[in-house]
Amino acid sequence: MTTPNAIPESIPDSNPNVPMVSEDVFYARHLKLPGFNRATQERLRKARVLIVGVGGLGCPAALYLAGAGVGHIALCDADAVSATNLHRQVLFTVADVGRKKVEVAAERLSATNPHISILQIPRFADEQLLAELVPKFDLVLDGTDNFSAKYEINDACEAAGVPLVYGSIFQFEGQVSLFHAATEKHPTGISYRDLYPTAPPAGLSQNCGEAGVIGVLPGIIGTLQANEAIKHLAGLGETLSGTLVIFDALTARMQRFALARRSKKSAVVDTMAGQITADELQVRLAGDRKPLLLDVRDDDERARGHLGGLHIPLMSLPPRLSELQTGQDIVAYCKSGVRSAKAALYLRSVLPGVQIYSLEGGIEGPACALMAA
Repeated sequence: MTTPNAIPESIPDSNPNVPMVSEDVFYARHLKLPGFNRATQERLRKARVLIVGVGGLGCPAALYLAGAGVGHIALCDADAVSATNLHRQVLFTVADVGRKKVEVAAERLSATNPHISILQIPRFADEQLLAELVPKFDLVLDGTDNFSAKYEINDACEAAGVPLVYGSIFQFEGQVSLFHAATEKHPTGISYRDLYPTAPPAGLSQNCGEAGVIGVLPGIIGTLQANEAIKHLAGLGETLSGTLVIFDALTARMQRFALARRSKKSAVVDTMAGQITADELQVRLAGDRKPLLLDVRDDDERARGHLGGLHIPLMSLPPRLSELQTGQDIVAYCKSGVRSAKAALYLRSVLPGVQIYSLEGGIEGPACALMAA
């Protein structure tokens, strides 16, 4: 059952157009799994999941949630299908170009599993809409590709106490976690803001249309998101609550990082922290574990003098991130410290696990004594 253009008080409980294929047959392979039984499948059948963004992440996630028998899936997205979507958004074909994504996706998902109901919400999720929608669901899956939406989705889930399956992709790298679900140490779980307290400066964040993305990556990350959703809803296995997984498509390497809560006060402080003085930098440069110096000034400034290190102007950082994946700490510098602070804030949002600093006062401050000709 698909329901367009509405935000109902409740999602329909059943699909009257179910064919004669029984659910026992449909879910037969589930029911053979150790620890998976009719009660487990029933938990999935009763679950209500909101997918925000029916793109590269949302398409594979929705397909596998539908196949698993998640009984009530809502799709929220105002976009229409374009030809540039087709190399990664697996619910769509050339014949769908120009049609609303939620409409096409609902048709495909209902054809995949007619035992479930699909709700279409052909709108972009803003703060007001999310406040209305999120409390009606058992879980939210984030399939968006911009920072502002991710923060709004996170905050709405935190306010409503609804678990959030987070996913993010950039070029060849993807991230997955489960937020706002209890862990042993944190009864209310971890927040996206514990990982990234604030969004990077305007103009530095890029979506897939600007930065590019290898087509298979959102399929991998979206499928991992579906896996997290199914585990959480069915009560199976160990979820990623309290853990961030980072996948590198070029090496097939997967890393896991433990996450911790931070107070709102520390989150604010962290956005301003990470400065290093010229004296501290000099000590670090003389030590065994030298940081990577990163000059974020323009070409003409660089030509007049520098501290050495790698030169990437501030606005060129997003497409050149691979040059910074050296395993070293990073110290960004500029003329006065303003641009390097912006660079450090951005780099912390896309290079988790790397210590990143901004040179206090820039090269016009005390650091001018370190200048190279």
